[in-house]
Amino acid sequence: MRAIYISINPIHLRRIENKTKNYEFRSFNPKEKIDFLYVYETVPTSSLKYIIEIGEIIEFPNKIDELGIGNKEFNEKLTKYKYAYQIKHFYELEKPIALKELREKYKFTSPQGYAYDTRYEELTKYIINTDKKIIF
Repeated sequence: MRAIYISINPIHLRRIENKTKNYEFRSFNPKEKIDFLYVYETVPTSSLKYIIEIGEIIEFPNKIDELGIGNKEFNEKLTKYKYAYQIKHFYELEKPIALKELREKYKFTSPQGYAYDTRYEELTKYIINTDKKIIF
């Protein structure tokens, strides 16, 4: 199972949590197959807090279900994003990791695009083994 680290704005995470957003849109598709997104929640939270299990990654001009925030816009090419990551499951770390600890303990920098899980091996081990709450 492979993962990438990404940053997501808190407003989008709330929409994922309440299931009004069922795809995460990105302009990239990693070369290696991935199964999970390790999510750094941006300001004001500034912590690694969530894990998203993804399904299919859809490339435009392929279409996705129009129910969901941003889905219709993706289908009509009204966004800059070329890829739609299907959100299958959403987990919250029982103990989110603040940016200060991420930097000091794991040499983590918040991703501007993405970083493979192998870039932060110790952090990845911690995430895999830590307690998580299943949101859906």
